[in-house]
Amino acid sequence: MTEADRKALKEKLNDLSRQIDDRVRDLKERGVFSESRRQLVADIRRRQEQINKKLASAEAKGRAWAVIRAEIERDFGSLYDDLLQINERLDADEMKGR
Repeated sequence: MTEADRKALKEKLNDLSRQIDDRVRDLKERGVFSESRRQLVADIRRRQEQINKKLASAEAKGRAWAVIRAEIERDFGSLYDDLLQINERLDADEMKGR
């Protein structure tokens, strides 16, 4: 894994963290941070931490970048999809409320 690859992946993970933090803050400010959303965010954060651990382990053990990259990008895509799901649920709830 090159330093540029590692840096780019870490930046993607950091960006995801910022997006999650922004969404949670928005939901709390609007008073719509329900228990189901709280649980979904907790799951996303738990899985994100697993990705961080996987990346750190790969770096320490010198695993083949192609393998770890495919695994992490798959996991990252799933996390991002879950974040989009939060947004879609919020939009659906808002439409019901109108």
